[in-house]
Amino acid sequence: MAGIGTENMVSLNTMVFGSLEFLFWYLPVFLLIYHLIPDKWKNAVLFGGSLILYGLGEPVYLFLLFGMSVVNYLFGLSLETGEETEQCTRRKVLLAAALVCNAGLLVYFKTAAAFDSVMLMPLGISFYLFKSISYLVDVYRGRITAERSLIRFGAYLSLFFQTVSGPIMRYEQMPSHMGERQERLHSLEEGLKWLICGLAAKVLIADRLAILWNDIQTIGFESISMPLAWLGMYGYSLQLYFDFAGYSMMAAGIGMMFGFPFIRNFEYPYAASCVSAFYRRWHMTLGSWFRDYVYIPLGGSRGGMGKTVCSVLAVWLLTGFWHGAGFHFWLWGIILGIIVLSEKIWLGKILQKNRIFAHLYVLLMIPMTWMVFAIDSLDQIGIYFARLFPFFGVSEAVNTGDFLKELTVFWPVLTAGVLFCIPAVGNAFLKRKNTVWVNLLLFGLFWLCVYTVSNAVNNPFMYAAF
Repeated sequence: MAGIGTENMVSLNTMVFGSLEFLFWYLPVFLLIYHLIPDKWKNAVLFGGSLILYGLGEPVYLFLLFGMSVVNYLFGLSLETGEETEQCTRRKVLLAAALVCNAGLLVYFKTAAAFDSVMLMPLGISFYLFKSISYLVDVYRGRITAERSLIRFGAYLSLFFQTVSGPIMRYEQMPSHMGERQERLHSLEEGLKWLICGLAAKVLIADRLAILWNDIQTIGFESISMPLAWLGMYGYSLQLYFDFAGYSMMAAGIGMMFGFPFIRNFEYPYAASCVSAFYRRWHMTLGSWFRDYVYIPLGGSRGGMGKTVCSVLAVWLLTGFWHGAGFHFWLWGIILGIIVLSEKIWLGKILQKNRIFAHLYVLLMIPMTWMVFAIDSLDQIGIYFARLFPFFGVSEAVNTGDFLKELTVFWPVLTAGVLFCIPAVGNAFLKRKNTVWVNLLLFGLFWLCVYTVSNAVNNPFMYAAF
């Protein structure tokens, strides 16, 4: 993914939230120090501690993260000036330079990693660069004032629980919390619950489903039956969701333990009634970032159909490139852009009239697009779709019993995955999350996750590669 496999990234498990080292060593020590020191030092501890954790995992890029904190801090101060004509011109030039600096760095690493298989991608580079860009644009627009403290700004940019895979917290969400966070026992308790829920989603569901997808790749797409191809497609769709949503829950929970607000990044996307709505519920902070800093500045839907088409396609092309420089990511983005445009123009009206059809449409279209996302070879994509639809002249696979073999092993985790995609199930849990029985359940889940992690090879979060 993203031109580089997660197995090639340097890691001492410092930034892998599901590792035993992080859960039983780095996080408790960090929390203890943070809550014992005076308030005036908390931002410095967050900044320094985040840099240390990042440096232990990827020491070669520690100076890059620190350097970008300083550079963007200085850019922010320079952008906050008067409104005279000369000053406006100067600010536009400064903003352009700042955007080129940040976006150019991201483009460099994305493209370089695509052509150099041994190159190490800075862990989570896009997330702290996206935070930088949103901060600088908001200062330029006058939505926020530039941060005067390098320590406070550095703490915002390098927060260790958001660096790897987000969510993308806007700076306007931070000021009231950077100086006056409320570190209460209630926040620690709530944060711990979300941490356990995210850990369970990652370890007990996503990592188990990863074995199913690995089995299918090992067999070879040419040799799987049509039922197994469909099972693998839906298994991968659930794996990706619980991997990334699990990380987001863990990151939000850890943030609450340090006194930050809970940031929701997923809202039952598979319950959406169209693809556009799916991506308003999936990685919500990234979607809103592209809307505010790409789609709307390009004209959005304000300049007629021509501008709308160009804006939508630009957003989805950039989204595809953000995931990696591989052609299949570009293809995935183009396909989604076309689908979203078709919903805006005519298909959306049809979907609104038939809600059952709309949900079935999402549950068919989204998993099929994930196959384009997951498979990095056009030939292999074609083979996989030929296995999904063998009635188009492709012979049936020889392994006719493969579906039942895999289903026998993975039906419990597939069932759990489907259940926890249903909003009613999640809402029922939230209503009872403070009861004794739910607390006991979470306690048992935590130690089950620990047991599972201790007996398995560490599996990094999929979106850490982006």
